[in-house]
Amino acid sequence: MNRPWMLLWIALFLSGCATVEDRANSAGDRLGKAAAEARPDPALPGDCRRKERSGVREGEPLDVALIKTDQALGRANARVRRCTAWHDNYRADLKTGN
Repeated sequence: MNRPWMLLWIALFLSGCATVEDRANSAGDRLGKAAAEARPDPALPGDCRRKERSGVREGEPLDVALIKTDQALGRANARVRRCTAWHDNYRADLKTGN
């Protein structure tokens, strides 16, 4: 008997039994992926990947070294806040569709 052919026909028949809802969901997934691929992610602001250095040199007085280090830390923290705000705004725009 040709049972492998019978199993093939059954599998083929059952694969065509997707409901209208299944097909609509599949089409929606494909459309969403196409839209996401069509919109490129914007580049991060230029300074978001920059690293900060204190500029302290060997032999400098400790109070000067502390001030320079504190200023460098302040610049780094300000950059983190700017880049985080940029990212949060970008994500919010994605949710609203802007």
